[in-house]
Amino acid sequence: MALALSACTTTPARTSPPEAVAAGQADPVVRNHRPPVSYDGLMVRRRVVIAIHATPGSALPALRRQLDLAATRRHMTLSTISAGVLDPATLERLAPDLVVALPADATVADAGMLIDPALDHGRRLADEIREFTVVSVLVHDLRFTVDADDPAALSRAVAREGILADALGTYSTTFSTHQLQIAYTGPLLSDFLIESVRRGIARPAVITPQTITVSPRSTTGIGVDMASEPAPPATATQATTGHNHSPEPPTATQPSRP
Repeated sequence: MALALSACTTTPARTSPPEAVAAGQADPVVRNHRPPVSYDGLMVRRRVVIAIHATPGSALPALRRQLDLAATRRHMTLSTISAGVLDPATLERLAPDLVVALPADATVADAGMLIDPALDHGRRLADEIREFTVVSVLVHDLRFTVDADDPAALSRAVAREGILADALGTYSTTFSTHQLQIAYTGPLLSDFLIESVRRGIARPAVITPQTITVSPRSTTGIGVDMASEPAPPATATQATTGHNHSPEPPTATQPSRP
């Protein structure tokens, strides 16, 4: 087990789409709500997230600041992530107003300590939170790389088209002298959708989608072999706080698989 946990898998960058996508097949409907993913290995990671249903009337920006302050005290940085990382059952039950991701090396227990209403910072959060769920999820952690004579102009052109915003939601761009990089961390993307993103970048760049490389955002750590993943739904730990009952700390049990 120690060897397995300390292992670092290597995922090569891809410049060619899977055969089914290259053949022009439509994005399939998946009964278990998990898209077919062959861009895996270090391109797929496990992340612990906290999904929050706020107390009616709560100011979400103020709640987020309190969460960030509590995280800073524990030497962590939180990042906002799409609610789409949650399984459909959790989304329907909780209807979260805010979902934040902990750092890559954080555990469910870390999240519990962060938001535990028995602790000082947790008591300050309790009045603002009606219900929350702590869960380990799978996310895509991707980098799209394209060579360009004017990367800044290409970045603006891609943003104007809006295709990446529609497909990815939130993403970030960086560029060097002759290269544009688009980074994404969020819900798993189907192979079909990844190829749509490549086409959305290629069109304003006036190049073929196959020249756009898809690779992991980070080449360190532990990736996920999607062929070995059991079907969802995930097992979440959940807790409810509010004025009508005594708040309970979250159960710090790490689900074996998201």
